[in-house]
Amino acid sequence: MLVADIESPLHIEGQEATLTLQGDLTIFTVDALKDDIFLALNCPRIRVSLDAVTDIDSCGLQLLLMLARQAQDLGRDFALSQSHPEVDALLALYGLDLPAQAAEESAP
Repeated sequence: MLVADIESPLHIEGQEATLTLQGDLTIFTVDALKDDIFLALNCPRIRVSLDAVTDIDSCGLQLLLMLARQAQDLGRDFALSQSHPEVDALLALYGLDLPAQAAEESAP
């Protein structure tokens, strides 16, 4: 059995958790992200970068909505720090809007 050494998409620095998602965010990949998501929810600020996502389906969308809802319920500051046109199109298709990080907030 071959075991791949996969780098976690979660980076925690101080009070901020950043999830840098890439590749497919689909029914086949979302389950592998659950541990990182639960860890991210422990931080007061949560940022999700989606600019490297190449494919997203309704399960990927459900994951993002669940994370946003849980963050809101816990009083966390949640926002998408970067998005991808395919993600934006799927959100628009469903008439959804997730909070985006303000441009001045993302500047160094």
